[in-house]
Amino acid sequence: MTLHIVCQVACLLLLFGPALGRPEPTCETGSRATSPELLQHATHAATRVPVINFEYSASEALPNVDRPQAGGPPDLIHIGVLLKDFYGADLHNEQWEADIVVMLQWYDPRVSGLVPKDQIGRTLSEGQAKDLMWTPDVIVTNTELQGRSVISTSFHISVDGMVNKTQRLLVKIKENFDGKEFPYDQQALHVLLASASYMTDDVQLVPMVTANLSDIGASSFDKSDWTFLFHDLKVFEESVGSLKKSRAQFVMHVLRDASPYMSSTIFPEIMIVVLSFTVFLFPVNPGFAMPRVSSAVIAFLSMLTISTRTSAMLPEVRRGLVWMELFEVVCKMLLFIVIMLNILVETVFHSWQQPELAKQLVFELRLAFPVVAGLSLAACSVATGKHLELFCDAVRSALLLVTAIFILSVFRRNRNYASMQK
Repeated sequence: MTLHIVCQVACLLLLFGPALGRPEPTCETGSRATSPELLQHATHAATRVPVINFEYSASEALPNVDRPQAGGPPDLIHIGVLLKDFYGADLHNEQWEADIVVMLQWYDPRVSGLVPKDQIGRTLSEGQAKDLMWTPDVIVTNTELQGRSVISTSFHISVDGMVNKTQRLLVKIKENFDGKEFPYDQQALHVLLASASYMTDDVQLVPMVTANLSDIGASSFDKSDWTFLFHDLKVFEESVGSLKKSRAQFVMHVLRDASPYMSSTIFPEIMIVVLSFTVFLFPVNPGFAMPRVSSAVIAFLSMLTISTRTSAMLPEVRRGLVWMELFEVVCKMLLFIVIMLNILVETVFHSWQQPELAKQLVFELRLAFPVVAGLSLAACSVATGKHLELFCDAVRSALLLVTAIFILSVFRRNRNYASMQK
């Protein structure tokens, strides 16, 4: 639009300039300018980029690209973390989600020039702060890939040079859970923070000393299956090759509520073991052979189905055994023993033709199996996460040994019954 107006004015001057008594337009050599030359000059004037002098007003300071104590000791960044809300922990994927607030405080005397003279402080947005002042660039470092979403960020600067940054984040944290005692486990949830740009020689993190600044409320865990125990905020230095960072670690210790798993997994598995015991309550005669076998097999298949659901709750890659797996191994062993002993009874009754011995075996199993099963399941309650593999092997070996002794005694008694019949 500007080019079009300039061209129209130039044409009017070319036509009516002499009549108005004004000097005719001339080119740079002083001769009378022709129409093409005039249009060329007009176009050049219209497209010429004006030179703008970028200067900050008196109330703005020049951009501070260096840290306050550049070339000297490291700048101290006081840090605090608040948990606003907790969205649960996923043991299978080894991650947890939360809404947190990160607070930073440091001293930079240069920011006093950004505060108007009639005020004692000023609040800046993140974009304004990055353009006008230096920031330590502290971030959460142990999030999942694309697991950090910034909700809000604000900077408050004071005339005395103190800078306070408050940032609210939605984070998805990658965690190495210790599931040895699942579902009675206690976990430590970590939030790691460090400067993304500066090493230990430039920036050092310091916990805030303000009372309850890094405190959290137990109400954040009310909608989850976790109970808050206590928290801690500490700083440390990490050195890996040339990477030397000052890091802050905010840790929340929580305890899992096992009641949902008791009702959905543990009690059903105990009931399946009890159901398998009914095999020994059927009469020992050919008409009940199929119900006896089917009850034992169906109970075992039901246990396998529930254990598959339990495996989906645990991490795909883990080392060692967890308590829930120990409990299910014991239940599977008991069901396997029920199937083996039922086959033994049917063999004694049908193949060996010893109905009296078969009835005697069933009577003994009605008394012995509840005792063995109760002791085995009760022993799981005292197992700890440190020696679960050893405990599992011990219980499994004991059950197999008792079963083997019982089967050998059946063979011996069968010979005695056969000799008495002769």
